[in-house]
Amino acid sequence: YWKLPCYMPAQQWSGTQEEAAEKLRYLLEDAVRLRLRADVPVGAYLSGGLDSSIITSIISRKFNNRLKSFSLGFEEKSFDEVAYQSEMVAYLGTDHHQTYISNQDVRDFFSTVIGHCEIPILRTSPVPLFILSGLVEQSQIKVVLTGEGADEVFGGYNIFKEAKIRSFWGRHPQSQCRPLLLERLYPYIFKNPSRGRAFLQKFFSVTEKDLIDPLMSHQKRWENTEKCMTFFSNDVLTELESFDSLDDLHKRLPEDFGKRDLFSRAQWLEMDIFMSNYLLSSQGDRVAMAHSVELRLPFLDHRIIDFAARLPAKWKINGLKEKYILKKAYENQLPQNIVNRPKQPYRAPIGQAFFEQGKTNLNDHMNLNRLANANLFNVKKVTHLFEKYIKQGHGPVSEVQNMAIVGILSTQMIHEHFVEGPKTRKLIPAKPDKFIRK
Repeated sequence: YWKLPCYMPAQQWSGTQEEAAEKLRYLLEDAVRLRLRADVPVGAYLSGGLDSSIITSIISRKFNNRLKSFSLGFEEKSFDEVAYQSEMVAYLGTDHHQTYISNQDVRDFFSTVIGHCEIPILRTSPVPLFILSGLVEQSQIKVVLTGEGADEVFGGYNIFKEAKIRSFWGRHPQSQCRPLLLERLYPYIFKNPSRGRAFLQKFFSVTEKDLIDPLMSHQKRWENTEKCMTFFSNDVLTELESFDSLDDLHKRLPEDFGKRDLFSRAQWLEMDIFMSNYLLSSQGDRVAMAHSVELRLPFLDHRIIDFAARLPAKWKINGLKEKYILKKAYENQLPQNIVNRPKQPYRAPIGQAFFEQGKTNLNDHMNLNRLANANLFNVKKVTHLFEKYIKQGHGPVSEVQNMAIVGILSTQMIHEHFVEGPKTRKLIPAKPDKFIRK
């Protein structure tokens, strides 16, 4: 009933940045106001990032100073944002509830979460949010507002900046300086001793064909993810030969897609494919409604999306500064540590959850007989992958291997839940009576 708009230059915002920031504050406040309408108490997720901090601040300051907020902490410190959450709680004075996620929690609840998602996934991130929605349910809250959508609407993801850098580099492919911008974007990748700078620059390199490809922003990611398919069985690969996912995507692109600027194309792809099918479903509604919790998302109010689509791309990504206009709108209403902190993608443990040095905790789901009987994956290749994890514990492995592990495991569990399940077990494993550790 509504599609992501694309405006020509003559239709774009004609006011100043200050006027745009003021308009954004008005629209977002009204979007929050509308989503607070309920017959039950309403809470908010507070991750410690900019987006959820803005939403929580609007609710707390404008509508409900007794707001209950909810957040996650992680045993793995690289995923943890508790320090920022604590700063916002102290700043706003919300009635805060928090749960810590251990590696074992991710392992223990993964099968249950897959039963609710009803689809294979490549990340473990829905598991902590399933546990968090359980905490919300225990706190007798049925509706929560979240900051989801701001990254897609205002250019918060690295994939948008990556496309910008690669396009900039592609116009002068012999430049030695332009690809160095990728190191600013992914310092943790370029510092990985197992990967040289030359290898990574080759991975991100841009050809003339890339520059005219309307899907350029996402092609490298898709090519990387496609490597997971090497683990499928021969029978599955044969079945897939007749399906071309890129051809399928081209058929449903908007008619004016090729005329859009680079950022707008990347934004459409991110919202139509990743946000709609994964973030709002498997990582959102499915795990929240598993505990009868309704998520509401002010940043995805159609008026805000429409307004943002009229703004110049450089007001969303200014240089390499993401969500520029959003930060400008709220720079004087939040702690500077929150406004200016680097974007931290929400992630959850994978190797740390499923493997330890010398052993795996997945034998029940991943033994050779089950793999062979399901005939979804190449047993020899999967065994080799698992042996690598077991040998290294959760040491240096690639992003593709992490995605493959979760994809293989979740697909096997889907098979158990919905193919074998009716004969051998309950469709969705029962939830333990008590599983939240405060």
